[in-house]
Amino acid sequence: MSTIPHLEAGGLLLIADASLPAASLEQVAPLLAQGAVGLPEALLPASGPRGVVLFDGVLKPEHAQWLRREPPALLLATRERDGGPSLWEARLLGALVREGSLLPARAEVTRHPLRGVVDVQHAATAVGMAVEAAEGSRVAAGLAADVAHEIAVNALLDAPVDAQGAPRYAHRRTEVREVAPEDACELCVAVEDGRIWLEVVDRFGGLRPGPFARALEGWGQKVKVDMSGGGAGLGLRRILEHCDTVAVRVVVGQESRVVCVVDLGDARRRAAQPKSLMFCLHEVRAGG
Repeated sequence: MSTIPHLEAGGLLLIADASLPAASLEQVAPLLAQGAVGLPEALLPASGPRGVVLFDGVLKPEHAQWLRREPPALLLATRERDGGPSLWEARLLGALVREGSLLPARAEVTRHPLRGVVDVQHAATAVGMAVEAAEGSRVAAGLAADVAHEIAVNALLDAPVDAQGAPRYAHRRTEVREVAPEDACELCVAVEDGRIWLEVVDRFGGLRPGPFARALEGWGQKVKVDMSGGGAGLGLRRILEHCDTVAVRVVVGQESRVVCVVDLGDARRRAAQPKSLMFCLHEVRAGG
């Protein structure tokens, strides 16, 4: 760590990767202080300050190593013209580590209950319509609908496990049309400042950074099929390619919360645009 430019700021360890000058850390720290720095001791990981890797937003295979740390480091893009992160992403990072709401505070939120495959399809269609209603591009409408479908299916069919931790539906995705009532979830949708925010939450808390790390290890290459979790691993790659930001907060054994943010513009080559990937893993504390 000593050879990597870093700056500790109230519970966060800011790290500049090779794409940024070390001086950028001093510039970024005040912005993060508005929403993230100064974490209460109760939210600090037992292993020390939570790492935040600042980079130019261009994902590369070498970024996978940061997701394999304990706890996983958060990858924050410096997408603004002044070389810093966007204010909305700084606020999202703060909410993520402070265990606050991940959706924009003042945005109207539409909720789509999900229990069956038909519900997922209807919700994805509604997301596309929401983009068009917000005067977003047709490209963005298609991408957002695709992301909504993927994260909804993951929460509905991949997340549920039985008392022994075995998947309830993941290995028979094509057969399941509806899940048990206790396994239902919902997709939340909000539009703000030219972006659509999509959030799903499951009650199992079994999501881990490993699949995201594997997606980054193969970034820019042909997707490798991985059936170990029941799916083929293709959806996660599409989610990362389509989104500006993917933020995940997992409370182990209690809930996994995934937020995806898609720009409403008409750019088609989204995979090469700046991205943030923030995976925040919280262990359940004694007495919590």
